[in-house]
Amino acid sequence: MNIKVKITAVAFISILLSVGLSSFSIYLYVNPILSRQIVRDNQTIVEKIAQQVSYLSEDIVNYAKGIVVNDQLQLLLKKMSTTQDYDYFVSNLQLETVLKEYSLLRDHIIVDMFIVDRDNKVLEMKDVYSSSITEDWYDDFRSNNQYNGTSKPHIVTNNLNRPTEIKVVTYVMNIYDKQNPYVYLGKLLIHMNYEVLVKPMLTDPSLGIHIWTLNKDKETVYAPNAAALSAPQEVFGDSDYPKETVLKNGNYYIHESIPSSQWELIGVISENKINANMTYTNYVLVSIMLICLLIMSLSIYPVVANVTKPLMKLIRGMRQVSKGELHTHISVTSGDEIEEVAKVFNKMVKDIKNLVEESVLMEKQKRELELKMFMYQINPHFIYNTLNSVIYLARKANAPDVAALTKAFISFLQRTIKNKPEMLASIQEEMIYMEDYIMILQYRYIDRMELLWDVEEACREKKIPKMILYPLVENSIFHGILPSQRKGWIRIRVMAESGNLVVSVEDNGVGMSLEKLERLRSLMGSPFLQEDLDHIGMLNVNNRLQLLYSETAILQIESVENEGTQIRFSIPDWLPYAADHKNV
Repeated sequence: MNIKVKITAVAFISILLSVGLSSFSIYLYVNPILSRQIVRDNQTIVEKIAQQVSYLSEDIVNYAKGIVVNDQLQLLLKKMSTTQDYDYFVSNLQLETVLKEYSLLRDHIIVDMFIVDRDNKVLEMKDVYSSSITEDWYDDFRSNNQYNGTSKPHIVTNNLNRPTEIKVVTYVMNIYDKQNPYVYLGKLLIHMNYEVLVKPMLTDPSLGIHIWTLNKDKETVYAPNAAALSAPQEVFGDSDYPKETVLKNGNYYIHESIPSSQWELIGVISENKINANMTYTNYVLVSIMLICLLIMSLSIYPVVANVTKPLMKLIRGMRQVSKGELHTHISVTSGDEIEEVAKVFNKMVKDIKNLVEESVLMEKQKRELELKMFMYQINPHFIYNTLNSVIYLARKANAPDVAALTKAFISFLQRTIKNKPEMLASIQEEMIYMEDYIMILQYRYIDRMELLWDVEEACREKKIPKMILYPLVENSIFHGILPSQRKGWIRIRVMAESGNLVVSVEDNGVGMSLEKLERLRSLMGSPFLQEDLDHIGMLNVNNRLQLLYSETAILQIESVENEGTQIRFSIPDWLPYAADHKNV
């Protein structure tokens, strides 16, 4: 059996099993998600209805708060409690006028409003509402001067000439003297239109959700089609922490509270209705899976053919490379991952060939470099003897400056050219080394530069990489001070800080532009060793610090154009990689 038949058979069986199992798994996974989403959608409906009703009731509560502190209303109530006859009649008329004006500003929901005084007497010109406050809807408010709230629905007649019965819900708010809050003046009663209040609760029958509204005593305020609500106790739970959604007896009960009116909204939707909403989605899902199974089954054979043909090319190419034929190139145009594999294979063969050629070239260059190094070696003692002869001739010719310059150069070379150079040097040794260097330059650039030291006494014997300061000072002189055409200074600071040795080299030279500074910072911050002919000394220092102390010790550069530059680095106050220092 060849590979094509094997792949075809395995692919068909795998697709059949995977599609079947995945279809069943997707159904089990998606079905609860869809169900929860439908429940959440209905929760949103109930929540929005609650927000609309809450907005209406809160608006009335806030409106009532503004009315009871009205100065004219408070004055009339106080006056009516102490006057009789004509003055009482006039004050009552004025009171009704004030309330009528307030009613007109909310006539879309307020049917009427009136006041009951502290003796439970309705203050009205016509006997419209006196009998209504004897009804049971007013029982909770009649003898309670502290309770503000909303009554249960009831019927009122608001016109004696043409009696009209209107179903209302009454909001009752106690009135106190705002100058003496302990003095009770009466109650403000606002009749709200029941139909306006419950209008947001009317839902589209096609949604399948029905809304019930209960008051604080669990009495029905609104019920669809006057149907009774048989909600399980779990819906209400703890009165302080009712549950939002409960599934019981095949129904979802969704609970929302309206604090301003102390009402509770209960949305009820049948579980069967939710399942019916998901039926269409399930049909679509099953149809898509069947179509996918059919398409994948028909696509097996051409896919297998496209896979096996390039694979055979790859196998032949690998065999050629294994024989050492590094010029091998495979051409595959399948347009899939096999083509990508072929490209990677060709690149790999090319890289191997390049590596072999580079290895040969590097070995050749290494041999040539060793030969050049051997040819360029000079015995340091010959240099020292020659320079000592120059000193002798300078003294003989009475040329002290030449003698001092040569002596400083010898000291400079003694610290630079050694048969076995040490990797580390103390700060004190580096100071002597830099003083010699500056002395040499002073003879060439007379009175152009000054070297300043700011070294903590405890740091003088601390060890730092040998000749680490020289390139930085040289950079400050030739790229900072000399181009400025004025006398400059170089300040070298060394201090101990949090277990680290902090070294900075600062000058007052020409500085550098922001663009150049950012480019240099980019080079210094690279995790790879860099080369740049314009800043080879600084980059050598930076590369050396990276090799010794990792990226944490790279050079930090600050510069302001025409003001100067500061180069700073921080290294551990101990000797890392001590075993390797003499070899770096």
